[in-house]
Amino acid sequence: MRRLFSLSVTVALLVVLVGCGANQSGVTSGGITVRDPWVRAAMMNMAGDQSGAMGNMGNMDNQATPMAGMGGDGGHSHGSEYGNTAVSAAYMVLVNNGATDAIVKAESDVAKTVELHNVVMENNVMQMRPVEAIEVPANGQVELKPGGFHVMLIGLNRDLNEGDEVTIKLTTRSGKTIEVKAPVRKQ
Repeated sequence: MRRLFSLSVTVALLVVLVGCGANQSGVTSGGITVRDPWVRAAMMNMAGDQSGAMGNMGNMDNQATPMAGMGGDGGHSHGSEYGNTAVSAAYMVLVNNGATDAIVKAESDVAKTVELHNVVMENNVMQMRPVEAIEVPANGQVELKPGGFHVMLIGLNRDLNEGDEVTIKLTTRSGKTIEVKAPVRKQ
């Protein structure tokens, strides 16, 4: 009887310890987690013009797109590749405390289309392109930032005002789903 009681107490303590330490710092013991997420503010203009904070953008058809007006802060000024569609972008740091993995999909109810993108220099022109995945090395991190990898929000369903919060669901190659709550900022 005493042995059963000791075993029960030990199991209960392990459950409590695992539960308390599981996500105290926002980082779990394995896999990709997100740190410092934010979404760029964007307005849908009245009278059907939905150019948003990212500029007028047309359909990319999954091809490289020249980036006009890349400012000194590396911010997006995408030119005219999305026509009259309101767009924005989400940024964050992806931290991996496990084996190599990747983000392979992003979803959000604030946009009709959500894509993973990267910005690269090609023939002395900044090019924005959709990517199939954003690789995150084992025990490493990748920063999604203006002028680099980002989550593109295309065809906004509403204004994104500073102080709002946007929910983005990321899916990893390993099958994990990560729900991100990102504040909207003007940057």
